[in-house]
Amino acid sequence: MDSGIYAAVNGAMRTEMRLDVLANNLANVNTNGFKEGNITFDSYLTKPGDEHHPLPGDAFMGHKGPMELPYPFINPRSSAYSMTYPAAPSTTTDTTQGALKGTGNPLDVAIDGEGYFVIDTPEGRRYTRDGSFQVNDRGEMVTKDGHPVMSSGGGPLTIGMEGVEISQDGTVASPSGQAGQLLRVGLPKEGLKRVGQNLYAAPEGSETSLVGARGGFKQGFLEASNTNTVRGMTQMIEANRNFENYLKIIQTLDGIDGQANQIGHLSN
Repeated sequence: MDSGIYAAVNGAMRTEMRLDVLANNLANVNTNGFKEGNITFDSYLTKPGDEHHPLPGDAFMGHKGPMELPYPFINPRSSAYSMTYPAAPSTTTDTTQGALKGTGNPLDVAIDGEGYFVIDTPEGRRYTRDGSFQVNDRGEMVTKDGHPVMSSGGGPLTIGMEGVEISQDGTVASPSGQAGQLLRVGLPKEGLKRVGQNLYAAPEGSETSLVGARGGFKQGFLEASNTNTVRGMTQMIEANRNFENYLKIIQTLDGIDGQANQIGHLSN
């Protein structure tokens, strides 16, 4: 089998990964505080080796580095050759701020500037830019999934059942007095990991204090998704065409292999 097929299949799979990321971006165009995902691409050159390796399968397509690859080479070494394959080393998050939209709901809070709300979940501390909060039966400010919003004091932010006012620095005041202060932390872009429910996980110890940082909280506002619909649709069309082109290459090479086999049989 022409080894070019393996390169084409690899490219098709990487393009499929890009389509998944783009589709997820567009599906969340109306999700509060959603941040676009981007997949990075690179290439690597395989090098011949003395050992006989099996032909690549699904596991091969998932590898990124040349030292891990079962190369589609044959023995002896003199018959082997190098090939370049595409790789998708990582998916990154575009942390650009989305537009702030007024809602008039006193429990809606947007972060203007950098930073994340800290959420207490059964899996540990999680982070979000979605400030569409509610109050549970214990008077705690929670997400729509019921996870408590953390205060600067280190525990859940308890605001009671009365109306509240939230200042730019996150101080929450109710008719009964000051209820606490919203916690806003900085996180490294490279360490963010999507974990569902519009939440992120980050490496332990990666939080940084944003006390005194520019921006702050805006009560009665929500941050919109930063997904660019027009750009996303254009990228989807481009990626879909690339995927179709890879399939055509695979079919063409497969047809050439079939013809070569027929010629070989006839010559024998």
